[in-house]
Amino acid sequence: MNENTLRQSREDLYRLLGRLYLLEVDEKLLNALWGMEFPKECPLEDMKEGYDLMDAFLQHAKERINGGEKEQEQREILDGLAVDYARIFLSAGVAQGKAAFPFESVYTSRQHLMMQESRTDVIAKYAAKGVSPSKDMYRVPEDHLGLLLSYMAILCEEDAPVTEQREFLQEHLLNWVAAFTADVAKYASTDFYKGLGKLTKGFLTMERSLLDDR
Repeated sequence: MNENTLRQSREDLYRLLGRLYLLEVDEKLLNALWGMEFPKECPLEDMKEGYDLMDAFLQHAKERINGGEKEQEQREILDGLAVDYARIFLSAGVAQGKAAFPFESVYTSRQHLMMQESRTDVIAKYAAKGVSPSKDMYRVPEDHLGLLLSYMAILCEEDAPVTEQREFLQEHLLNWVAAFTADVAKYASTDFYKGLGKLTKGFLTMERSLLDDR
């Protein structure tokens, strides 16, 4: 794989992961996911397991739709994913405070609270690049995982220096994502989101090795 293809592949996966954490799966995204061909061979087991779980869920969902009332089945699938998303990331329908809240501050601050020091640091990094993800993309705190992943996609797109990419990866993703994805595994009910957590952890681990070798 040449450098441009690798850079594009990294950017695309960062963007996809960012989107999946920022919002529930909608009809447009579900159709796009059905059109994707997930890799069967991956350098890390977490990535392979993640892709396999997500792919199995999507294929089963497609079989349901093909074998029943398309509109009704698709709505039930999307509703099920939305319920699981809310349970995992918003603590909907579970004990208060029990969720995989997708904010760096929650996992890195002593008080496990949102809007802490990590948010201040990423705001400065976004500003230095002239981007405002929380306004330009989605209105959530700047240290939301979806925005951090989307920012890495921007760095890939711009072919930013490896040192800059490595620094952001280490300081704002690898420092908390292992604990976060462990919570995703704990609270997820669907194989789709179980797979998403595994894929995220595996991909970011692979990124560390990739950038360290450069």
